[in-house]
Amino acid sequence: MNVYIHVASGGFEHEVWELTRVFFPGWPVKVLDDVPAEGDNSGGKADGHKGLLIVVEYTCSDFEVVAKSYLKDGSGKVLFGSQRSQKLDESTRRSYLKQKREIKKVLCQCVYDVLSEFTGKHPHWGILTGVRPLKVVHHLMDDGLSDEEVLGVLKSEYYVRDDKASLLVETAKNQRDVIKSASADTVSLYIHIPFCTTRCLYCSFPSVVMDGCGGMVDAYIDSLVAELERVVSVLLQKGVVIQSLYMGGGTPTALAYPQLERLLSAVDLLLDGRHIDEYTVECGRPDTLDLDKLSLLKAFGVNRISINPQTMNQETLVRIGRRHTVEQVISRFHMARYIGFDCINMDVIVGLPGEGVPHMEKTMEAIAALQPDNLTVHTLAVKRASRLKESLDKYPLTSDDTAEKMLEVCQRWVKEMGLVPYYLYRQKYMVGNLENVGYTKPGKACIYNIQMMGEKQTIWAFGAGAVSKVYFAENDCIQRVPNVKDVKEYMERLDEMVQRKMRFIDDCKGGIENDL
Repeated sequence: MNVYIHVASGGFEHEVWELTRVFFPGWPVKVLDDVPAEGDNSGGKADGHKGLLIVVEYTCSDFEVVAKSYLKDGSGKVLFGSQRSQKLDESTRRSYLKQKREIKKVLCQCVYDVLSEFTGKHPHWGILTGVRPLKVVHHLMDDGLSDEEVLGVLKSEYYVRDDKASLLVETAKNQRDVIKSASADTVSLYIHIPFCTTRCLYCSFPSVVMDGCGGMVDAYIDSLVAELERVVSVLLQKGVVIQSLYMGGGTPTALAYPQLERLLSAVDLLLDGRHIDEYTVECGRPDTLDLDKLSLLKAFGVNRISINPQTMNQETLVRIGRRHTVEQVISRFHMARYIGFDCINMDVIVGLPGEGVPHMEKTMEAIAALQPDNLTVHTLAVKRASRLKESLDKYPLTSDDTAEKMLEVCQRWVKEMGLVPYYLYRQKYMVGNLENVGYTKPGKACIYNIQMMGEKQTIWAFGAGAVSKVYFAENDCIQRVPNVKDVKEYMERLDEMVQRKMRFIDDCKGGIENDL
């Protein structure tokens, strides 16, 4: 059966679509421009099939938002309805962005009402369906609400479950100083290395398996260095201060030693001795690391690295297409400590194919023995561009209940390790409608992760598939400036990629894209 959506007043179709998907996972959810005429017994007919129809409408005056929603069956009969209103205070009336947030909230409350009544479901995250639920918390804190008041709003107005609301408030408090440290002249840099030794089953990132690349890697580094030199040099001339630099992928350490040395050396020359608070390089695949590469990173000022096992169960590593072993994870971690790295992140994934609670216990016990400074707990997301999406018959997904129990295992171990949450984000198609959370030892939070997800600082991104985000403080919004994803196309169109950035650097003008 299909579920159809119509927003009579226009706008917010995506938000209603996202919320509806939470209640009907796996069901086709489609947006209609028009509702069927009276007497048309097809209900939400758009393609000859009957289905459920959600009709939403709202009005916004100078003083009040009023929203209504109806859930109809295939015959057009109204099954459930809801109406809500919200008075607008003076501060909200003066701000277009605040008005938009209030409309979205009240409208989604109405949709939640009818769908929870129909399905009996009460999603953990309530009406918060976006990638960055922490934005809501920071907006409330900016308005002067206390921690207890924020918790109350999250639970009573956004319908967030108690434990998730507490997680949001704790995470926001732990990252707030970093977000507030952003200023008009500070930026962060991202450098993308789109090469990996293999492609993981679940991966959807723009990446290229290195086998058979030939001279492409060297040519790519040529283009990447050229883009960096042409853009970063201009930024520095304008007095921009680089707060953090993050080299990700792909797997940057999949580069051969001379290639990695050349790239690090080019970055070093550009920075010309300038201090950077944080310099991260992802060393995701432990089989790409050795003493020489780790020493090279240390020599060029890298002060944070990631060694990402994803799981400490060898049979799962084989299943998901990672060539390294559990033993290599452990040995490379100790090697990095020996070299002198005092901020090491590790990633694990909840809900990997074939895993359950015992597997998660084994992984977390092994991670706890290593005592990383950061730990990022991801929940598996089934992306369209991944091999997993095409192989669900072979790799059935972990049940929602099991995934939540696995996440509880992680949370218990995290507390025992003395780690606290410092950043959080969510994705489409996550198992169990859960979340990704970064944890840290006190004083070791990743600046780049916080600024990237907080969207209060400009991030200049370089390389194929990298997306710069220019922050406009006066409108509290960002403008995305993307590079093309294909490696060969990126190299061929390098001048165009540079000019895209220069237009923003020169005049700081452009379109505005809100992500409320």
